[in-house]
Amino acid sequence: MEKRALIAVAISLAILIGYQLLVTHFYPAPPPQIDEKREEKQPETPPPPAPAAENAAKGQAAPALQQAKPEAATKAKTAREITVETDDYIALFTTQGARLKSFQLKHYRASVDEKSPPLEMVPSVPGIPYPFGLQISGANFNDENVAYAAEGSDLHLSGEQQGHLLFKGQGPNGAALTKEFSFTGHGYAVRLQTGAGAGAAPEIVLTADGRPAGPNTDTPFEGLLAEINEKLVREHGDALKSKEWTGKVAWAGLGHTYFLIALLPEGNGEQKITVHSTGPAVLMSAGPPAASSAAATYTVFIGPKELDILKSMGRGLERSIDFGYFGFISIPLLYVMHFFHRLTTSYGLDIILLTVLIKLLLAPLTHKSMTSMKQMQKLQPQMERLKEKYKDDKEGLNKEIMELYRRNGVNPFGGCLPMLLQFPVFIGLYNALRTPIELRHAPFLWIKDLSRPDWQSLPLDFAGWHFGVPILTLLMGASMLLQQWMTPSAGDPNQKRMMMMMPLVFTFMFINFPSGLTIYWLVNNLLSIGQQYLINRKLH
Repeated sequence: MEKRALIAVAISLAILIGYQLLVTHFYPAPPPQIDEKREEKQPETPPPPAPAAENAAKGQAAPALQQAKPEAATKAKTAREITVETDDYIALFTTQGARLKSFQLKHYRASVDEKSPPLEMVPSVPGIPYPFGLQISGANFNDENVAYAAEGSDLHLSGEQQGHLLFKGQGPNGAALTKEFSFTGHGYAVRLQTGAGAGAAPEIVLTADGRPAGPNTDTPFEGLLAEINEKLVREHGDALKSKEWTGKVAWAGLGHTYFLIALLPEGNGEQKITVHSTGPAVLMSAGPPAASSAAATYTVFIGPKELDILKSMGRGLERSIDFGYFGFISIPLLYVMHFFHRLTTSYGLDIILLTVLIKLLLAPLTHKSMTSMKQMQKLQPQMERLKEKYKDDKEGLNKEIMELYRRNGVNPFGGCLPMLLQFPVFIGLYNALRTPIELRHAPFLWIKDLSRPDWQSLPLDFAGWHFGVPILTLLMGASMLLQQWMTPSAGDPNQKRMMMMMPLVFTFMFINFPSGLTIYWLVNNLLSIGQQYLINRKLH
């Protein structure tokens, strides 16, 4: 057994490393995105006067590039920027279009590196406009180039302190455009009131980077998330090219795996939600469908998809977390992990404790399954004799086998049914560990991020190839191999050999699973091995 296990582990390691080498070679990581916001914040260097003077003295015209620089500098100076800092975020607004230029979450990093800057919720990518643009239905108007006047200055808020920013501009036919933002020192909710003059229906536009591998690669873009007419709407891919809904909107926004920007309309009136994509940009607009509505008020949420934070909004925003069909299992398991975290402060230990708890709760089922399989294995010699005796009479063979089971008190389905009952628990736990933000950037032992595959925590470079060592995944595969070898088998020996291949299959499956889920599966295997050992000794 030991020799076979070592050979299987060695083969698994060779295949996994080869697989990573091929993937990283043919599908290299996207190049890092340029942070254009930071470049814009740097003071512009005025063009040196000497070349211009020389050209003037010689009667030559200044080059076109030099002529354009003063114009660009003048335009940049006309736009005023206002900073709003609270306990949870730092927001930067510009009077050019009264847009949100930056929104950094102070408690969440951009990458797993502890020195990385706060996560940026507003993409700074060419072709993606800043969010909170205002457009007027039927007038083909967008306020991107409107120079707003701002009433208010930089805000520094904490706790229950409140502050306001009012932007005033002029729209088509002299219509008065207004955007008023109200902030609180704590939390991720911002109140937004818009106005566009009589007879106009203002629509607020949210934007996101819709590319699969954007700047924040560990929080991929999910698409449009909304609750319309009490139904959850999830749209991504080709569906984002152009689509529209009208009805009672509880909330609507653009989501990523762990973060969300959403509008929560105030009042009970209907809203029109439109989404479309243009190049890398995904744009979602929301506004009252009636042309007589000259104003609209929203609560804006820009923040993490953390269950308690979303629930505190009181509008069902927690449905934006995709727990799947077994959410009724995932959510209680997540709360249990929260309870353990208050005691341990380590999500790795929380997963281990949660695994032990689940194993204890399911112990009667697993005990029944293991006992039944061991009993059937003990009957295997008698079954072989019956097969030889009734090899030409299948009906008689089935009757004799069932009689053999009855006499020995063995349920032929006793090994399968308990395992099937555990399947929803595994799926619920999988979603509880895969979806929530808690495991993002959570370290444990050598693992830097429990929401990412463990091989990314031990990267290696060799001759221009980039791969990692999946120690945790290999340990999980080895434990599964040992468990499979210890598990009684009452079937054909060829079938048992086929089952011995399952650890290799699962090792491949888990290579890109979150480390947190791999920890659960490894600990569960070790507990099952101990339980199987005790049963084998008892029924030997």
